[in-house]
Amino acid sequence: MKHNADVLKAGSISVVIPAIGLLMGLGLPGILMLDYVHVLLAAIWTGTDAFLGFIFFIVISGMDEDIRYHIGKRLLPMTMFFIPAVSVIVPVAGYALAVREGIFSMDLFFMVILILSAILIILSYVLILPNAFFIYGHDESSKGLISRKLWLISITASVQLVLQIIMISLMAYIVVFS
Repeated sequence: MKHNADVLKAGSISVVIPAIGLLMGLGLPGILMLDYVHVLLAAIWTGTDAFLGFIFFIVISGMDEDIRYHIGKRLLPMTMFFIPAVSVIVPVAGYALAVREGIFSMDLFFMVILILSAILIILSYVLILPNAFFIYGHDESSKGLISRKLWLISITASVQLVLQIIMISLMAYIVVFS
């Protein structure tokens, strides 16, 4: 039971802190705090996806199922709470930032960014979150299935990383040329 309490505690912290940052950014005048929250959380999220999608995938590929099971249980706070939370918080902060800066428009670039944001949210809530909950709810008797769920989370993180890089490129283009 201690493990469950640890997962919930770490998971709660990984949601509450970004949410407080977003609320502060939305509540304070100007763009500094909102920009800070958007950029910092996006960088952490992108780094998390780079780790899960590439480094973690390569590392776990050569490991025994028992080790993968235990690693998966330790990754749960991040995959169950942080990734779904930031997949909503980062786009909300970005949208609010673009509106505050007066650069938001319904042109092609922003439409692509909005679509990519929606896809990132869907990936988080349809593939990452359910698989993390599966891992959380099953014990060592499901090691093989848990290993496959970890693999799916890693692949999803890789796809998210590619989409994030595309979004970052589009946002940089908008900021430089608007």
